[in-house]
Amino acid sequence: MSSICEKLPDVFNIAVYLIENNLNQGNSSKVAFYDRNKTYTYAQLSSLVKRTARLLSELGLEQENRLAILLSDRAEVVFAFLGAIWLGAVPVPINPACSVDDIDYILKDSRSKVLLTNQAWQEKLTPISSNYLRHFLLVDGEKPFLSLLEEREELAICAETSRDEAAFWLYTSGSTGRPKGVVHAHQSIAVCAKQYGQAIGLNKDDITYSVANMAFAYGLGNSLYLPMAVGAASVLSSANNTFDIIDDIQRYRPTVFFGIPSVYASILELEEISSFDSSSLRLCVSAAEQLPKSIWQKWLDIYHLEICEGIGTTEFLHIFLSNQLGKSKPGSSGRPVPGYNVQIVDENGLPCPIGEIGELQVRGESLMLGYWNRLQQTRKAIYGSTMRTGDRYRRDREGFFWFMGRADDLFKVNGQWISPLEIEEVLHQHPQVREVAVVPESSGGEQLTEIVAYISLRSQQPSLELEKSIYQFVKQQLPHFKAPKQFYFLDSLPRTSTGKIHRQLLRKKQPNLQLAVSN
Repeated sequence: MSSICEKLPDVFNIAVYLIENNLNQGNSSKVAFYDRNKTYTYAQLSSLVKRTARLLSELGLEQENRLAILLSDRAEVVFAFLGAIWLGAVPVPINPACSVDDIDYILKDSRSKVLLTNQAWQEKLTPISSNYLRHFLLVDGEKPFLSLLEEREELAICAETSRDEAAFWLYTSGSTGRPKGVVHAHQSIAVCAKQYGQAIGLNKDDITYSVANMAFAYGLGNSLYLPMAVGAASVLSSANNTFDIIDDIQRYRPTVFFGIPSVYASILELEEISSFDSSSLRLCVSAAEQLPKSIWQKWLDIYHLEICEGIGTTEFLHIFLSNQLGKSKPGSSGRPVPGYNVQIVDENGLPCPIGEIGELQVRGESLMLGYWNRLQQTRKAIYGSTMRTGDRYRRDREGFFWFMGRADDLFKVNGQWISPLEIEEVLHQHPQVREVAVVPESSGGEQLTEIVAYISLRSQQPSLELEKSIYQFVKQQLPHFKAPKQFYFLDSLPRTSTGKIHRQLLRKKQPNLQLAVSN
């Protein structure tokens, strides 16, 4: 397996690489980003990134210092992210869906000296408990960020960074504890842009649209470095509902749509009342959590487009398992992206036979440098360029990988291992089930484990008749011991800041339930 990193020069700055390559290839006048009513060409992007580097330098930000970015997707995020790297500083995007408490923690943990945000967030975060934060930069107010850039000259000289040194951090969602700072080198972006970009055939004529925020590893690739690496264009959007997403796609006519399962489901659900014109799309991608087969099939039937599902992690920066057009198996995570070695191993680290469930182990050059200030967790997770992901998988004879849940999602009932995803897949086929999460629940004096299903409905109101209908539906398609014994109906299921169903929250504490009936 040839090494991408070894082909990179020792002195390597990923911001310079992404910008200068486009200028040298004649893309100066080509649109790089669409942002609301504005467009930015690659020449304009180059200037604004260098002006940002100058502004950050004037604020005292030095090489290896951190810049926190707390915003929904917009052009200023791109300028700040690349401008900090150009300067040799380290950008730290923060997901606006995080709680105020987690944001405060991240600011302290990262020791960020400057925070780029808006007035609303500044007010929410006052007073800041971090002793390191020195400056706020705001995108709104009397002196917005863009006006400050207009007053500055470009910083033409970039930092002579190494391909191996830290370029940026991303924080995990923190669903099972405090968010962890994942430290990535300059080379990580070059690797993902080359390997995954080629796997999906991204090219300079593409326009990408992503529903994932750039503080999320999936979103950062989709909206920023993947299109830039090939001279394509990207739509930056802060759409926060399905109607806005549909409007954006009609307006900008993207060719590549990076979605998540819940958004695909929502678009399908609105199909009768809000027409979705998919004619500009050549490729649809899904990640973040498993895409139900029923959604994949319905999307194909209505829009005549396959959804190429994949999986990646913050630690590997982007997708390393993926389906491809014409080579998909709905419900699977696909096959390894060229350049990644992916195995399923048992508790002793030995490869599992075909069809046997084990832990997913991945080796690749985009692996993080480590978790910030989490030495023991880093050593437990990685060795060399290999990492145990904590995901439970099985592989079929054709080399497709099938997600069975996180290691702590699987549980035993009557001595049998239960994968909640298998049961959820069946429940998703019921016409009234919109979202579902299956978790274990202990009950009785002997603390026996029962299977519980949390469900949000499409349109019908919860009722005993509906619950019996769902129960009978599941019993017809699964062995009796896999059928849920309890159904809880909720308006919506809780989700993490990255959009995944928050299973741990459901397992730890039942929310207010609308209906609960034992079968």
